[in-house]
Amino acid sequence: MKNALLTLILTFGILSCNAQSQREKEEKIRSEINAEFDQNSSNCLGGIDAVSDFNSKTEFWNICNLKNGNRIIKIESHEKETYYQEIYFEKNGELVYAKETENYMPKNHFTQMSWNCEFYAENGELIALMSLGHGKTEDEEWNPDVIFEMYKNRLTELKRIKK
Repeated sequence: MKNALLTLILTFGILSCNAQSQREKEEKIRSEINAEFDQNSSNCLGGIDAVSDFNSKTEFWNICNLKNGNRIIKIESHEKETYYQEIYFEKNGELVYAKETENYMPKNHFTQMSWNCEFYAENGELIALMSLGHGKTEDEEWNPDVIFEMYKNRLTELKRIKK
């Protein structure tokens, strides 16, 4: 009986330490990527580089190609009463961070309802995400890996924008 109890306590202790170290690892990765994104973003001047209508709405693109080989793509639009924003941060040609935002904003009002989700990736795999507000992440059918498909579609659209 003592051995079974000791085994049980050790198992829960190890699992608890492992779960905490996994959370700490995710937090460290998110902090590092956020810091790098902020540093890179500060070197980007705002402004619209392109306008598209690929998705049946006018979208405003800002593409920031940095000297260090990194790139930040921001796409903004407003349809009916919702403001949309997508941000993609590439490091050495690989997606490491993405943020999707949807704000319900009726005309002549401040934001009424807000949702955003930040995606953190490594080697083409989603390693963490952070979501705030009410939106897609509350749907049990939602798959967070859809961000990779969105990103690929945006790269295809970017190629279609005439230079």
